[in-house]
Amino acid sequence: MSGTDAASLSDAEVIKVVTTNRKPVPVPPVDPRTGNQSPEPVGTGGTIPLTFEPLATFLERTRNLPPARWLVEDVVPEAGRLFVVAAPNAGKTWLALIITKEAAAQGRRVFTILEEGGARATRDRFENLGIPKEAPIDVAHCQGFLLRDAASRLQLVERLRAEDAPVLILDPLVSMFRGNENDTEEMNQVRAHLDELARANPKALIVLLHHTSKAGERGEGAAVYAGRGSTVLGGWADVSLNLRHERSPKGAGWVCFSVLIAKNRDGERDYRVRFEVSLSDRSVSHIREEAARPIELRHAIRDALKVATAPLSGNTLAKQIGRRKDDVLKAMNEMETEGELRKVKGGFLCTETESSEDEERES
Repeated sequence: MSGTDAASLSDAEVIKVVTTNRKPVPVPPVDPRTGNQSPEPVGTGGTIPLTFEPLATFLERTRNLPPARWLVEDVVPEAGRLFVVAAPNAGKTWLALIITKEAAAQGRRVFTILEEGGARATRDRFENLGIPKEAPIDVAHCQGFLLRDAASRLQLVERLRAEDAPVLILDPLVSMFRGNENDTEEMNQVRAHLDELARANPKALIVLLHHTSKAGERGEGAAVYAGRGSTVLGGWADVSLNLRHERSPKGAGWVCFSVLIAKNRDGERDYRVRFEVSLSDRSVSHIREEAARPIELRHAIRDALKVATAPLSGNTLAKQIGRRKDDVLKAMNEMETEGELRKVKGGFLCTETESSEDEERES
């Protein structure tokens, strides 16, 4: 129909003519591998009905809920979504097993999915932490678990629902996700899978381990977005932790790392906690760095200077006692201000040592 013909007709008549004379448009066949590979159950329509309640009702309903508590004091929440970010070999699996040990000691069932590390090395870590073989811990080691696999997720959901306050460890994301970490759409799908697991039991703790980005390793950008790839998972977490390896004295039999609380929905953040794992006595200690400032670092500095035959610089001392140079210099400057150390050409001296030498000369 031409424009001239249409001009003499009403709108209703034009629509009738166009609709009646419309020819079918060929549709190409659809590849079965495209589209949503994880459709919603039949009848749900992919949506959940939204239900509002008056504020007074909400406040009354939540009045007696317990306050947020820690599983590992100042670091790991009792329940919710925990995102742990670290460079390779920085200590994230050690932290995951520390969480496993603490939760199991409280009688909580722990499902530990480990997709990295040799079987013998993993066994040794369990033993180094003194975790008893009778503990309520189920381990899936290097079985090729993928978050996108609906059957595997359903199995996990059922296991989480069957327990009172379970813990699920997923270590690491890179081995459980075969996609582009920088693609926001793909990572939103990962987030949806993680939400499905978290919703299975509101008393559960879901722990996801991931690698740090190059910028995150350099300390660039916001700490909460230090994880590699898309920033989607930073928003998913209730608590985000950034780990860094800490040097320990050679041969001391310690594993040391520190944790920055980069995000905490329900409390304080932007503080650091130092962990020390003793492989000899299977003990784990952790302390907030401002509280640890510590005493043990100051002792190490003082002991090293007492036996030194010449003044020591901060760099030399840091290498000698196996600590970060910045931490050692900060402690040495504080000790100098307080009169414990004296700065001389070439480094620092311990005033306590000087006093002892003066007494010996006087006698």
